[in-house]
Amino acid sequence: MRQQHITQRSLAQEMGISFQLLNAKLHGRSNFTLRDLSRIADYFDVSLDYLTGRSDYAKPLEVA
Repeated sequence: MRQQHITQRSLAQEMGISFQLLNAKLHGRSNFTLRDLSRIADYFDVSLDYLTGRSDYAKPLEVA
C-alpha cells in the first residue's frame, strides 16, 4: 500500500468493506477471507501467491 500510495480507506472502499473492518484485518483482529485476498490481488494487479508471500514474482511466469 505504501509503494502505491494507497490509503486504507480507499482500499476498503475498493474491496466493498468498511475502513474499520479492513483495519481490524490488517491488525490481526479479524481474518481475511479468500474473497478479500482475491480483491486485494486484483486491485494491485498481482498474483495471490505474491500477495501471500509464496512467490517473489508479482505476475505468474508465462510458459512458452
